[in-house]
Amino acid sequence: MAENRSSPQSSISLLIGITAFFGLILVMIGAMVLTHAAYMAWQLYTDPDAITGFAHSLKLATSSKVEIDLNGLDPLRLIAWPLIVLALLLQGKIGIWSVEAGARLLGTVRNQ
Repeated sequence: MAENRSSPQSSISLLIGITAFFGLILVMIGAMVLTHAAYMAWQLYTDPDAITGFAHSLKLATSSKVEIDLNGLDPLRLIAWPLIVLALLLQGKIGIWSVEAGARLLGTVRNQ
């Protein structure tokens, strides 16, 4: 009879433990994503020519018939910069969402 009373309590404590673990995982993943976004932004700041690989993967303006005088600037690089900035902003937002969700889960567990 005593086992029936402790069974709901043990399942609740197991659920709380799983929730806390999942919250910690979300916070760690979010922190790693934010760190990676900051590292990539710093890498592009120190070496702006690193965007060339991404720019050539776009292959948007490969036509040799188009002659645009941009004072020696590559049109692919000009197109790639806003896309990279938007991708880094999206990566940062996803990281923040992950940290916030994990913090909410941990706060819920802490209040129990």
